[in-house]
Amino acid sequence: MGRSKHRNRKRNANNDNSAERQQKKAQWQEKRQGQGQKHYEDLRRENKIFDKYYQGQGFVPEGEWDDFHKTLTNALPVTFRINGNRSQAKEMLEIIQGQYLQKMTEVKVDGEVVQPPKRIDWYPDQLAWHMDVSRKAMRSTVMYSKFHQFLVAETESGNISRQEAVSMIPPLLLDIKPHHKVLDMCAAPGSKTAQLIELLHADEKQRVPDGFVIANDADNKRCYLMVHQVKRLLSPCCMIVNHDASIFPKFRSNRDGEGQKMEFYQFDRILADVPCSGDGTLRKNPDLWKKWNPTHAYSLHGLQMKILKRGLELLAVGGRLVYSTCSFHPAEDEAVVAHMLKKCQGSVELIDAKSEIPELKTVPGIKTWRIMSKEGTWYEKYEDLPSNLTNQIRDTMFPPTPEEETTMNLERCIRVLPHHQNTGGFFIAVFQKTTNLPWLKPTTDETSEAEVVKMVENEADKTESDSQISAESTALTSGDDKKRKPESPKPSKPSKKPRLQGYKEDPFLFMSADDPMWPSTKKFYELPDDFPCDQAMYRSEEGSKRSLYFVSAGIKNIVECNRERLRFINMGVKLFSRSPSPLVPDCDFRVAQECLTSLHMKFTGRHIDIAKEDACIILTEENPFISSLSDKSAKQLNEICPGSVVFYYKPEDSNAKPQCEVVFCGWRGKVSVRSFIGDHDRQHNLMLFGMSLEEIKAKAATLKAERKALAAKSVVDPLGIPMDSDKEEKQEFQSDEKLGNKNEQSTDNKESTQIDNGDNESKEQSDSVDK
Repeated sequence: MGRSKHRNRKRNANNDNSAERQQKKAQWQEKRQGQGQKHYEDLRRENKIFDKYYQGQGFVPEGEWDDFHKTLTNALPVTFRINGNRSQAKEMLEIIQGQYLQKMTEVKVDGEVVQPPKRIDWYPDQLAWHMDVSRKAMRSTVMYSKFHQFLVAETESGNISRQEAVSMIPPLLLDIKPHHKVLDMCAAPGSKTAQLIELLHADEKQRVPDGFVIANDADNKRCYLMVHQVKRLLSPCCMIVNHDASIFPKFRSNRDGEGQKMEFYQFDRILADVPCSGDGTLRKNPDLWKKWNPTHAYSLHGLQMKILKRGLELLAVGGRLVYSTCSFHPAEDEAVVAHMLKKCQGSVELIDAKSEIPELKTVPGIKTWRIMSKEGTWYEKYEDLPSNLTNQIRDTMFPPTPEEETTMNLERCIRVLPHHQNTGGFFIAVFQKTTNLPWLKPTTDETSEAEVVKMVENEADKTESDSQISAESTALTSGDDKKRKPESPKPSKPSKKPRLQGYKEDPFLFMSADDPMWPSTKKFYELPDDFPCDQAMYRSEEGSKRSLYFVSAGIKNIVECNRERLRFINMGVKLFSRSPSPLVPDCDFRVAQECLTSLHMKFTGRHIDIAKEDACIILTEENPFISSLSDKSAKQLNEICPGSVVFYYKPEDSNAKPQCEVVFCGWRGKVSVRSFIGDHDRQHNLMLFGMSLEEIKAKAATLKAERKALAAKSVVDPLGIPMDSDKEEKQEFQSDEKLGNKNEQSTDNKESTQIDNGDNESKEQSDSVDK
């Protein structure tokens, strides 16, 4: 009885607590409903010391301060860019303008007309657009909701990139050519890197450019997040690495391919989009209004100078480096540029790059500026600082003397102000290297391998030392920017290499021509003799190879010569996936969709030319019979054995639609074919052929309904084949379909097998090289 009373009291107490919790929850929800929009819409977007500091710098033109400040308090418009490295870019532009923009001119929300998307005037070829639309308008109007779904789907398939407008400027100013070796020093989250890859692949006649893009970031986790952004571009000429940009190592290179002549890589183009305080992003990060003070930039000034210095050291003579920040602060902008120009003693110069984007509205860099303390006190010179600020504010943050400034040309720097073209804030400086830096010893063609190896070892030791010094200096600096006294000396210990953070990567190994699997694969696909099989890469040292990846010759050279120097995260595109089938005893590998943009013409033995009608049939039906295709395509398919194939559409005349190539991989069975392609890519290709998403989904729903009705009848087979039809053909089709399903399920990609009605939209999981 006592236990029962105890349980009852405990139950009653729990009920009371539950009621109290429910009451508190209701109060919290009520409070949230009343104040939920405050953080975004009613947040107080003002800061007196911000106004005082930037009004005192003078880079906002006279009479424009109110417009400048008002624009900063408004939300940033949505911007996107059509990827310009593909022949499909023109078709995509026509689809956006024809199917969406024309229908968005009269859209109203709460009785007010919503402005349709507008192109960004200064971006080339009308490939960049922005729309100043609220979330409410995006969700409450049918047309904008459809357009949003379209943008999401095309972003996943790599045909559109969501990117802030000012973020598109630095890659354009690099003036990238297909043969350039490009380094992005602080690449995450990867939107600029994707743009660099597009520019590298601008010449579609050169499927695999001679140049490459190295995307680096110091944060290991952000490197893995960047993989998805970069992999959408399907480039074999890109590599993601993980290293501190301020001590980024020189890449050792094998010039003759036999290891007899070694040299260091120097990059033709370098992007240094350095970490910054970010007050140029106030429109999308309103939290900064409350937190901002002028001293936030001072803690990053030293790191920014180190990254810029290292970038100029890695830059080839005649090469171009773009230094950029999303900050208005002179201590992060002109001060860093001026110090480096002074240090380089004429070996680098600023380029006046404004004429390269003539429609972009900018203001020139400033020649003089002032430094302010956290309390709002101005300081004109370093000598004026009180002793308690000398550890926080460096002498390099102050402007150069009038004599020094005359040779620097700081007015060639570019500052983008938000109110000029409805953007965020940005700062850009374009450097060109005219001769070797005064503190570096140049390497020549006569440098021996032993000398290069010794230089590599010396630099590795210096990198370790710099890394340890950086860590120690960080540890010795407390939160109030005052240094602690060093502890008493301890006996010296042997130096250890800094421990790498993050995941332990599988090795990056390259195949050789005498690999047992290569002859049969080469014969099956009739690959040409000059196909670079040594650029095919795999990740597992033991066991059978599950997937092969393809990289350019330049990327392969970097990997083989620098395995121990830095951490490789991701590179290349998938070439083959292991997918054994009883129908194909001679080859266990099928072609991967990723490599077709660059290599589809190499698969001569499995390359099937198709018409527009054939493409629509293959992409919309599960297992269409070969006999249902055009005579030309059916003939090609009947001449080859079952297995993986490459379907290729090319417009035959100037009136054909679409006016671009479309290529995708598939499977040739006994009597039927099927496509191996993800949902987003399937929808994209069908859209190019003139089929809307609604039409595709409606057709899929109709087909499902018909099959369901036919399956209920006893005289008709669920596959839609009459019972009295040729049993042998039916069995072959069922066997073909079963093998196709089994083959598809065994792949790593888990690609979509059919177009559903939108209830179960799956996403193609690209089996990237990263772990």
